[in-house]
Amino acid sequence: MTSRRSPGGLLVRTLLLLRPRWPMVALAVVLLATTTATALAGPWILRHAIDEGLVGDRPDTGVITRAGILYLSLAVTGLVLSRLQAELVGRIGEWFVRELRSRTVDHVMAMSVRYFDRTPAGVLVSRLTADVDALQDAVQLGVVPFTQAVLTLVFLVAILFALSWQLALVCALPAAALFAATVWFRRASRSAFARVRDRVADTVTELTERLAGLRVVRAYRQEASTIASLQGRSRRQLGANITAVRIQSCYLTAMEFATVGSIAAVLAAGGALATRDAVTVGTLSAFVLYLLLAFEPVQSLSFLVTTLELAAAALRKIYGLLDEPVDLPEGTRELPAVGSLDAANVGFRYADGQPDVLHAVHLTISPGERVALVGPTGAGKSTLAKLMARLFDPTAGQVRYAEVDLRDVTRRALRSRVVMVAQDGQLTTGTLAHNLRAVRPAATDGELAGALASVGAGDWLERLPGGLATEVGEGGSLLSAGERQLVALARVCLLDADVVVLDEATSGLDPGTERLVEAAVVAATADRAVLVIAHRMSTVRSADRIAVVDTGGVAEIGTHDELLARGGRYAALVTAFETHT
Repeated sequence: MTSRRSPGGLLVRTLLLLRPRWPMVALAVVLLATTTATALAGPWILRHAIDEGLVGDRPDTGVITRAGILYLSLAVTGLVLSRLQAELVGRIGEWFVRELRSRTVDHVMAMSVRYFDRTPAGVLVSRLTADVDALQDAVQLGVVPFTQAVLTLVFLVAILFALSWQLALVCALPAAALFAATVWFRRASRSAFARVRDRVADTVTELTERLAGLRVVRAYRQEASTIASLQGRSRRQLGANITAVRIQSCYLTAMEFATVGSIAAVLAAGGALATRDAVTVGTLSAFVLYLLLAFEPVQSLSFLVTTLELAAAALRKIYGLLDEPVDLPEGTRELPAVGSLDAANVGFRYADGQPDVLHAVHLTISPGERVALVGPTGAGKSTLAKLMARLFDPTAGQVRYAEVDLRDVTRRALRSRVVMVAQDGQLTTGTLAHNLRAVRPAATDGELAGALASVGAGDWLERLPGGLATEVGEGGSLLSAGERQLVALARVCLLDADVVVLDEATSGLDPGTERLVEAAVVAATADRAVLVIAHRMSTVRSADRIAVVDTGGVAEIGTHDELLARGGRYAALVTAFETHT
């Protein structure tokens, strides 16, 4: 059975991906074969002109004229067909690259938060940029020339044997040596170029992480170590590239020796055969011209194989990413209009063999109810909140909305009902309008402004010089922490979700901004079910119920007064908080 990562497996998988474009691919192959045949007709026409028009007592100018007209006609036909073939292959290639990038993005977007926690962002960036760019180069510069070179060599072998099987056999030994060199080159270059792609991914990962943490780097004066680390990655990448270039240069030298040796052997043998009338002058001339024509495709194959090996290495990386099992599969069901969100005997561990982070959790959030999660650091509050929002799935039990398991629900239906707001607001580079439309692409400017006004940010919007067209910077860096939270809460209003899972938005804000954002939270979550990870006692006391998460489960649940009266873990947390304030 052919391996999915072997050259044959890659080719089969790529052809299956190209299935919607198979008619276009077939037409492109026919055009390519036709243009290759017309390009090789010249020496054969010359042979006819020499043997029939020049050799003999009197030159036949009619034969020579007709040969010239035929050559010109075939050359023009080849140019026209080559233009059509280039445009057709360009369309196929661009469609393939776009389809592959789209499938890769869709696959990555279907993954859970756990996948992104264990996969460096730089690796994903490398797959979607450097690796796809390598495929783009292969489509534009490699596939057609490589196919044409292979077709040229196949046609040349047939023509050479048709011209003179004796002279063709003379070329057998150099051809066998070249074949052996090609087999070695393919094996050596495949591993070399795979290392190149790995080193590129390592460099991109390092650079991405260092740039993302640039403020920390400068704060702790780590510029020198950062530069040294990046230079080390670059040296390793350079070493991998140099190894690949050395392999390529060895192969190129072997090809040149084989080609020159073939021509020398044919001239020697052809002269001997011509003296015995075993071959004609025209045949010998055409044979040598065809060998010279063979030099270009054979020589170009070394460079084309390099490009295609790079593309194959990139393709293996991309297919490897696509082969990653989706740990957050899409469901098919819609959600009922109204219902409770509940965790039923939920357990969770981050990886097989690791201890449970949560076990046997039972928690219900009724429509319009506000539930606060409290507990010590590392108790599992954030993990439980992410499970309730289905950022990943439990390893045991179920998270349900109106008795429907969230694993059975379509992603669109889920995100329209349950939304999670993180502490940092999670904005992206672009305008204020762009970030708000992330949840409702069809929203009008009036609806965007109305959403901001509903969370108390209407005056702030009016003070912005660019209004909704104001740039927020990378990650919202041009906005304050409070402003980013206001935008995130306005998204909740635009989406009109039934359940809001909130990592307390006021954590880390100054008192003035905290009051503003608290009012926005109240406005954005009015009449909605709310699950909030609480860091402040004011948030805890305003909740309808409080769930104390400790030792991997819900240790206590009840109202503020009920839990205080029990004198249990919640009472201890309140006492500790009051002691430190």
